[in-house]
Amino acid sequence: MAPWREPVAVVVHDHGNGPEPCFRDDYADKAAHDRSRGRGHGWGRGWTQWPVRVLLGALTLSVVVASGAAGIERYLTRKYMSPQAPLTQASITTADKAGWTKQGGGLPDHAPPVVLTFHDVNKSSKSPYVLTPKAFDAQLTALEKAGYRTLTAKQFTHYMSGGPVPRRSVLLTFDDGTDGLWKYADRILAKHKMHGTIFLITGSMDKHRPYYLTWREIERMNRSGRWDFQSHTRAMHSVKQVDAAGNTGAPLMNRLWLKDEGRRENTAEYRARVLHDLAGSVKDIVNHDMPTPTMFAVPFSDGPGQQDADSTDSQARHLLKELFPLVMTDHSSVPLTASRRSASAGLVQRVEVYAQTTPEQMLTDVARNVQVPADAHRPLSEPENWGGRQTRTSFDVFLGKAPSSARTPRYAKADYRPNSSVDWTDYSATALLGSLGNGTNQAALGVRTNSKEPVTVVITRNRATLLVNGYKVASRPLDPKSDHMVTVEVGRNTTTAYVDGLVELSHVSDQPSDQLSGGITIRAGINKAGNQWPVFESLDVSPLEDTSRHG
Repeated sequence: MAPWREPVAVVVHDHGNGPEPCFRDDYADKAAHDRSRGRGHGWGRGWTQWPVRVLLGALTLSVVVASGAAGIERYLTRKYMSPQAPLTQASITTADKAGWTKQGGGLPDHAPPVVLTFHDVNKSSKSPYVLTPKAFDAQLTALEKAGYRTLTAKQFTHYMSGGPVPRRSVLLTFDDGTDGLWKYADRILAKHKMHGTIFLITGSMDKHRPYYLTWREIERMNRSGRWDFQSHTRAMHSVKQVDAAGNTGAPLMNRLWLKDEGRRENTAEYRARVLHDLAGSVKDIVNHDMPTPTMFAVPFSDGPGQQDADSTDSQARHLLKELFPLVMTDHSSVPLTASRRSASAGLVQRVEVYAQTTPEQMLTDVARNVQVPADAHRPLSEPENWGGRQTRTSFDVFLGKAPSSARTPRYAKADYRPNSSVDWTDYSATALLGSLGNGTNQAALGVRTNSKEPVTVVITRNRATLLVNGYKVASRPLDPKSDHMVTVEVGRNTTTAYVDGLVELSHVSDQPSDQLSGGITIRAGINKAGNQWPVFESLDVSPLEDTSRHG
């Protein structure tokens, strides 16, 4: 008897030759065969299933990461980027525009640029240093109508490094790095297609929100191409104790008081502290993918009691030169508006714009600082262009109109265009000096004003004296009379004076010629109250090549 077997179910298949029975064991074998084939050829089966799963997992993870990163980016953007305010436009009349255009007339088409200082642009601030958006728009419109364009930091540095004189232009600078520059000024600058340079207190960025800019805002501004970023220290924009009495001063310009040790910093400590801060500010800017700063703005350069940045004994000045080719200040002991002479000194004096500065006043201030050629006919008829110290006398004292008060000082001095004659050289100045007959008064014509070696010719009734830096270097007798004609020729290093076409006095300087340029000064004095003041009968300045040797 055959052994018993469990019944096997029959499955009927049609393989094209009619229905054929297929037992379960055969079907199971076929299924196993199919699975075996699937390992080599089926997608997502067998040995391919793990790479597929890994790929799908990676895609899922990337979506999650991207979504998370986008969320983080949105959070950081909300936290570190203020929304920009709508563009604000000033109400400007046709008469305003015509007046601004007129103010620009007569100025050289090509001249060294003038540097302007702004601080902040904000809608609600009452600070005297902060312009409203409308006021800022009006200022930029005035510059446009007067024929000025703006320079980048690179273009400005190129000129100051010896490059060609640019078209009539200004460098717009903004100190501190306040958030209003992103919120308000950026769109106004874009409207005028102008460029700005911001001096950052780098240690304050991302802090004290919303007063200061953030690095995200700075990076966005930098990418726009409208802004450059320079140094205003990392953390020295403050005042600190400088002595035992509790007096305070700017940390850049002063050795600080070390309270725990009961003494001031020594020179080595001061130097290390300042250089660490300055190098840190440079590093902060470079680490945010911006060019290495080439300019520095002195904190509190116009503040009361602060040491001049151009002081010859200023330690800060020497430290700054180690890192920055150009230093900006709003106060200098002598006029040093952008020029070849200021480039040689590495120091540039800026023109500050305040909340109450009108566009007309700003253009007037800019014009006073534009370098003009040494070619001035009848400058005595331009009292508005004479500056310097006049010792409480009006300009009329030089024209024979003596002060009426007996208490008026016995000495008067005036400089012609002191800020816009900084680069004068190779010129001749000729003056007719009168009313010298009684021998109790004197008049003087100075050249190379505010340079390293100013030269002055002093004339009395019977003597001519040549002074260099206030010291007598030559003296000659004159035929005694009440008027004398003086001509002074100013070359690169040589100064030669002629009196009445006969008497010659000369001086050759050993100073660098790029530190000897400068304009003219007139002086008058009396020996006793009530005496007659000398009179400048005429005055003329011409390029040296256009003037006869003896005037």
